[in-house]
Amino acid sequence: MRKISRVERKKRRRRLYFRIFLLALSICFVIILVLNTDLFVINNIEVIGNDKLSKENIVLGSSIKVGDNIFKISTKEGENNLKSLAYIKDVKIKRKLPKEILIEVVERKELLQIKNISSLALVDEEGYILDLKSHEDENLPLINGLNIDNKKIGENINVTEDMKLNFEFIKEGHALGLLQKMKEVDMADNDNINIELNNGILIAFGDINNVKYKMSLLNEIIKDINRKGLSCKMILMDRGENPIIVLNEE
Repeated sequence: MRKISRVERKKRRRRLYFRIFLLALSICFVIILVLNTDLFVINNIEVIGNDKLSKENIVLGSSIKVGDNIFKISTKEGENNLKSLAYIKDVKIKRKLPKEILIEVVERKELLQIKNISSLALVDEEGYILDLKSHEDENLPLINGLNIDNKKIGENINVTEDMKLNFEFIKEGHALGLLQKMKEVDMADNDNINIELNNGILIAFGDINNVKYKMSLLNEIIKDINRKGLSCKMILMDRGENPIIVLNEE
């Protein structure tokens, strides 16, 4: 095999360097073209998954605008901007080349309302405050007795041990479909919780311990009352192991 001379090696290196230079120049040209041509200017922003928040508010919250270059915007920054909104649980922002942006959101849902000193806090199942209202929402159960003074929209109130017990009650009730049947719940004393159902039945739930078992038991009692068509006034679960059902004629 013929030995390559030093001169030939130099020529090959020069050709290689020239090719690398041309490739780098081509890449730079493409980058400049992409960042400055109208071909990649955003002309449409699509939003899916939103119910509570309007498309306009979500687009505004993302800081992405029609007219921006699709490669100059930061999808990560837009996602972080939107996650700062109370109703946004999760969000993904995707580029749809050449000119569109897709924003996919997962919203938090109002599960209950908690009475505060001067307002009502709308809260999701994880304990995030989604909004503050001056009037009750008749479609949401009202929780009294929880201390959420000075809490702001976007804050999570489910952080202390006592509050975690309260939210265990709430989550179990929601999972069983019981929470939606509750008009009002008094949680001022975790040893003496009282419930009023939408149909007027009063429940002395007692302490919050062993809440999963007690919620399941209450659910079965309510099903049995409905199945038998009983006119029930009260359910007493704070008088020992066996609940007492008080009928209206008693």
